[in-house]
Amino acid sequence: MNWLYYLLEANLYLCVFYAGYCLFLNKETHYTLNRIYLLLSCVVSFVLPVVQIGWLKPVETVTKTIVIIPQTAYQTTVQKLTVRQTLTFNDIWVYAYILGIIVLTTVLFIRLYQLVKLTKATKTLVDGKYKLINIEGSNTAFSFFNYLFIGTKTQANNIIIRHELVHIRQKHSVDIVFLELIKIINWFNPLVYLLQISLKTIHEYIADEQTAAQESDAFSYSVVFGKQCLWVKRLAPGAFIFQL
Repeated sequence: MNWLYYLLEANLYLCVFYAGYCLFLNKETHYTLNRIYLLLSCVVSFVLPVVQIGWLKPVETVTKTIVIIPQTAYQTTVQKLTVRQTLTFNDIWVYAYILGIIVLTTVLFIRLYQLVKLTKATKTLVDGKYKLINIEGSNTAFSFFNYLFIGTKTQANNIIIRHELVHIRQKHSVDIVFLELIKIINWFNPLVYLLQISLKTIHEYIADEQTAAQESDAFSYSVVFGKQCLWVKRLAPGAFIFQL
């Protein structure tokens, strides 16, 4: 199968699955199931074009034609093909696609590098296994795998820490990295970016739901996170891609 056809077909499936999510699941409160649906839809979208079950499988016809070309005619044909080799639309598309992948991959590695630099700061253990890193003079808070970053100016630290610990325990960072790879491969598809936003929103719902369940006063929790809405958007340098 031509790789370009495969890529376009995979993105078509991805659009169909995401449209189904927006129509039928977006308003549902089964957040864990929604998370599984979005992640599986990414995997299935790239598997279906390979499997091509039933009516999706194109009919292949094989024809054999034997053509005898005289030596002089063959040489003339080769010369004409050599002279007429020019840059086609497909070539331009391929170069643009590769360039997009290079740019997004470079950005991803830069952000990872900046995030690794943050992990070099002094850290303390939370619950004996999660690493808490304080960011001086900042009011941001986010997590990445077992690292929990929190600004020294952040209010209601304990509640926010419990919120971020839910992200860590739920392995939400794995989802984020996976979607980043999907986005790199399908950077030309605008729905991929919307899918990524939807998945991050589900992460927040899951963390809010589980953290609020641990609080004796759910209203106070909602007030705290209502005041921290801007904090969710303010990210430390190099870590905004992994904000949860």
